[in-house]
Amino acid sequence: MRRLTTDAGTKPLALLREAALLIAVVFGLLSLNPRPALADDMDCGFGPPRSSWVETSVTVAERGHDTTVMTSTTRVGVPRDWPGAAALLGDGSAVGCLLPDGGTPSVTMSADGTEVVVQSTQESRLDLYDIQGGGESAGLWSSRESGGTRFVALLPAFGAMPPGLAGARWRTVAVKTPESRVRTVTPLPSEVLPGGTYVWRNGAEPPRVEVALSLSAREAFQRWVGLRGQNVLLVATYLGFALPYLLLAVLLVLLHWRSADRDERVLIRITLGALAMITAAETMLVAGGLTGTLFLAILIGVLDTLAILVVGAPLCLAVWGLWRTGLRRGGPMLAGAVLAVAGSLGILAARALYAEPWGPLWVASAVATALLLSGAAWAIAVRAARVRGRTPRAVRVLLRWSVPGLALMTLAYVAHAVVTGSRSGVLPDEAASPYFLLRGLSSLMWPLVVLLLLLLLRLHGRRTDSVGPSTVWLLVFVFVVGTIRWLNTYAGMPFPLAGLVGLAALPLLLRLTRRAEVADPGVSRRRLAMIVDEYRDLEQREKGLRRRWAAGEIDDAEHTKENGPVVDRIRRLRIEIGLDPDREDGLSPLDVALSRGPGVSWWANARLAARYASYVGAPAAVFLIWATWSTDSRGRDGWLDRLGDPNGFYGLAGDLIGGLLIWPVAGFVLGALWRRLPGRRGYLKGVVPVLAYAAATGAHAVLNNVIGQAPVRGSLVRVLLLFLVLTVVAVLMDARTLQTRPGGLASRLTPVAVVYRLGTAGSGIALIVAQAAAILGLWSQLKNGIDITSQVDTSAQTPISADAQVLLGRVDK
Repeated sequence: MRRLTTDAGTKPLALLREAALLIAVVFGLLSLNPRPALADDMDCGFGPPRSSWVETSVTVAERGHDTTVMTSTTRVGVPRDWPGAAALLGDGSAVGCLLPDGGTPSVTMSADGTEVVVQSTQESRLDLYDIQGGGESAGLWSSRESGGTRFVALLPAFGAMPPGLAGARWRTVAVKTPESRVRTVTPLPSEVLPGGTYVWRNGAEPPRVEVALSLSAREAFQRWVGLRGQNVLLVATYLGFALPYLLLAVLLVLLHWRSADRDERVLIRITLGALAMITAAETMLVAGGLTGTLFLAILIGVLDTLAILVVGAPLCLAVWGLWRTGLRRGGPMLAGAVLAVAGSLGILAARALYAEPWGPLWVASAVATALLLSGAAWAIAVRAARVRGRTPRAVRVLLRWSVPGLALMTLAYVAHAVVTGSRSGVLPDEAASPYFLLRGLSSLMWPLVVLLLLLLLRLHGRRTDSVGPSTVWLLVFVFVVGTIRWLNTYAGMPFPLAGLVGLAALPLLLRLTRRAEVADPGVSRRRLAMIVDEYRDLEQREKGLRRRWAAGEIDDAEHTKENGPVVDRIRRLRIEIGLDPDREDGLSPLDVALSRGPGVSWWANARLAARYASYVGAPAAVFLIWATWSTDSRGRDGWLDRLGDPNGFYGLAGDLIGGLLIWPVAGFVLGALWRRLPGRRGYLKGVVPVLAYAAATGAHAVLNNVIGQAPVRGSLVRVLLLFLVLTVVAVLMDARTLQTRPGGLASRLTPVAVVYRLGTAGSGIALIVAQAAAILGLWSQLKNGIDITSQVDTSAQTPISADAQVLLGRVDK
């Protein structure tokens, strides 16, 4: 018994010793292998091919706005008789034996039919804000960042080499860094080609390739901001979004302090409330971040509760104001608004007690907030429009179309976040948090600000016949808010450079080109047009008599007899419209008519020009939206691909609103400033707003290029389109001014064509030359297929990609 017990106790120990010895032998054999750690030959089910070759390259370059992308292209050739070749040509199940996961591989046969070639391209964004030592991979390449240097190396950052590459011949290994300063390159490359391209050729083993790229000053600054300057970035983000609104709020406060009109003061308070609602989310973010309470506020739902209250309070106040103005069903609407806010808070409370995270109640709170925001925007707009009496018909028509669109947009915003989140398995914050939803949608609410400013200008238009200083500043903000998207990023730091330059450029240009306004002639537009027509005929008759007298065809007495009634009639016409009868002021009825415009006031001119610009700008709007969301010159990034991005819907909505709003807003500003803009012909008056827009977009492009970001493309296209649209609008305004009888477009354009042909300083030629130059410039910008919204210049790209040229040996040495 004792012997058996002893054997039973020692047998497990012997087995353990034998297992340990076997494991040590296996690891020892593996350690003797000089090659990189490779997976088991049978992992892919086909084993490694008897012979194969590999060509791989990586490109590190900037794409888009401040984004560095690592793009890897790999080509692998295997014999046709390899067992996995049939699977490659069939369902592609053997691709995993040769290439890492990811990308969309393509399988082709060689020209002689003896080899099967697999090619795959993968991309990975290099995040400058990641922690030190963090890495990204793309195909057979990996990248990590440490100590202010980015390292790009062959071999994946995680996992082993594909088993099918065991024993492969590495024909070409290339690293291309066209926009980065290379610090060190190891080992020494076989060739160094132009454009920062390093090539290793014909290696029996995969070379230990590692390239160290020094971070630029801009990238180092971005990294510092991401790692240590969070408070700086937080404040800059807030100022980048809210600073133009804060400047507008200062102007409105000054107007409220100086105004004695009760209706104007009410409307200013409504506008200030709307600005507070739009900027509230960013204000809460910066306050929570600077005080260190942001994480706790998000965790216990304080920010979500405040977001619902921020949207619900303006809704209830606006509906209460509508009830006080005598709106029917005001009482039930107020009760419904209060119940909607209470219901949203109830959903939020139920969500806090709901056990399942990211369940339906989480999305329900975001949907309720989206609908509350739509209702708040509608109530604010209607309350502002009813400051004086009934809601104007134009505002009613606008709200009839925009309110359903706003509701659909907010719901689609949530739905898009849910769909994109379902792909990654994580619900985005915009689809589950009222606060983050409000923060995202607040960047799309600038049309509400434009509408409120237009309503405020409507009060000024009823009260004043001329454009005063306060009206000019309101028009400046309408122009900047409606046409310039001010939030831009420079070295990772948001700053509203374009908006601030626009706020400074337009008043400065108006001051530099300021001229005295022509006095109101005191007659109707039709009467003034008839006077212009008659006056032009009288002047032609007077010139004809003078020419006949100079040629000796008539004597002095006959000239005086025939010219006397003409001069008397000219004097009476000039007296009728308030001009010097002796013509010493240098003005003609035509100058008075074209300077005044077709409207009886600046407000009437603004409304007419906005309507014309809406019609004329419709093709430009369609073109901009199509060019923004169609495929670029490389055949990628179409609207379906862009909507797949988490911020894709936000970009689409912003481009749609901006592309449709820029034209009527620019036309409105042109018409409102018509009598102050320089030039005695209408087509010259659009130069000032176009120059202000060009200065704003140009400042953004210049600073972008100075600090070394990806160059801005498409600004010139937008400037030229704006110039063309405003020029056509100005011609239509002149045609309306000179119209003497009802008729079609041809009869309207005939008088203005005559005026331009007979105008001073070759106005007709100047108009033709300016339009031809704009069309030629627009055509030259688009002929090479430039994506007008991309910041990557694709005009010089060849059909074959740079990576493929390196692999195929087509790079010029």
